[in-house]
Amino acid sequence: MRDLIERLYSGELSFVVVEQDGRQHSVAPENSAVLAASFNPLHPGHVGLLAAARDITGRRGYFELSIENVDKPRLSEQELRSRLEQFAGLAGVMVTNAPTFVEKSRLAPGSVFVTGVDTAERLFVDRYYKRDQSTLGDPCRVSPTALALEELRRNDCRILVAGRVMGDRGFLTLDDLGVPEEFSDLLQAIPESAFREDISSSAVRGNSQR
Repeated sequence: MRDLIERLYSGELSFVVVEQDGRQHSVAPENSAVLAASFNPLHPGHVGLLAAARDITGRRGYFELSIENVDKPRLSEQELRSRLEQFAGLAGVMVTNAPTFVEKSRLAPGSVFVTGVDTAERLFVDRYYKRDQSTLGDPCRVSPTALALEELRRNDCRILVAGRVMGDRGFLTLDDLGVPEEFSDLLQAIPESAFREDISSSAVRGNSQR
């Protein structure tokens, strides 16, 4: 009998929730704070960020891992299962086929999504919504970004944004993004006093290869 992960890869399901005890189901978590990342690998920064989000929102925390990515190849089933092993006994994981936040919001309406400022910056780049243009509306009249963020609002979702070091640009926060005023209600900064962890998955991978 095929498990739900196999059905996700076959296109029968849009998402699968893997609870921390390993149980699988396809019911979206409600009233949750959802940290979206690639977790390659999972590191203390991810764990601390989700804990901060739980404290701020009072919601149950979930990680979210998409098998589709706007900048990278599709995640293989073998690699996905390997990454899922990192979460055993730690927290539930929502595995989706939704690379953008507007797509995630359709699967888990009412959620508070959690991310770093580097990912939040991409919210305002039209090219990331190319695959969504047929469902978002007419991009000739309104930008794909505006259409996506309006849908995010209709789905009753918002995004918590943590600051992080961005190379030569230094430590950046939500205030540095210049969010258009009409969408400022959709994003909330996580104060540096509540969370700061200058660590990245790429740095962790680099250290492990030395």
